[in-house]
Amino acid sequence: MKALHVAPALIAAILLAPVHAQSGGAQSGGAQSSAGRVLPDPAADQALKTRVEQRLSQRRVRGIKVAAHDGSVTLAGSIASVGVKQDLVADILKVDGVKEIVSELTIGKAESDRALAEKVADQVRRSSYFTVFDDVEINVENGVVTLTGYVTQPIKSDDLAKRVSHVDGAQDFVNRLEVLPASLGDDRLRNIIANAIYRDPAFSNYASQAVPPVHIVVRNSNVLLTGVVNSEVERRQAEIIVRGIPGIIGVQNSLRVEK
Repeated sequence: MKALHVAPALIAAILLAPVHAQSGGAQSGGAQSSAGRVLPDPAADQALKTRVEQRLSQRRVRGIKVAAHDGSVTLAGSIASVGVKQDLVADILKVDGVKEIVSELTIGKAESDRALAEKVADQVRRSSYFTVFDDVEINVENGVVTLTGYVTQPIKSDDLAKRVSHVDGAQDFVNRLEVLPASLGDDRLRNIIANAIYRDPAFSNYASQAVPPVHIVVRNSNVLLTGVVNSEVERRQAEIIVRGIPGIIGVQNSLRVEK
């Protein structure tokens, strides 16, 4: 049973502007005229182009065209995802002599937003960090993927961001996951609630799943139930179980009945 939500949302695509390398002092390279202008240096440009192409070869990246002029490197070609694009730009900026990257890279599109969302959902499920105590909603619009919801640790947000941004067809990625505050009291409640729900006969058949469908979000002793169940009876039973646990301030039942 899926524990993730897929819903469209209008997200504006963010265009990648030229990325500049950091410099600790005056930049050198290229002959200068008496007026201070940097004169063309074809040999230096060709050497830089060769170094960049060698780095691409080392990364086993194919189909990327490279142009170089006075430390400015232009990359053109098609790549799989926004994550691959970001990794590539960051890596080429490390090549000796590269001052900036002008990206003319394009990202191949997915078959549809729904197909892309399903691939993203699969990657979220595959994360070893994703548990019943996290809730992630996936929104895709025109290839732009947005994650919203809650996770219990920063490493979970980072891992999901890396996974999702590298899904083929992801044109851009927006991470709006909220990291819940660290709390021993909330951790204790999470475990108590999970045991109470999944030991109940109504939900025991879900307990063996890697990520059971009822998700338990706890913040400052307030509980949010999310995910999907098979019936209205199960939805109400989950809330009854949670409300009977001491130490809980409030309960919000956002469970959905799978149709």
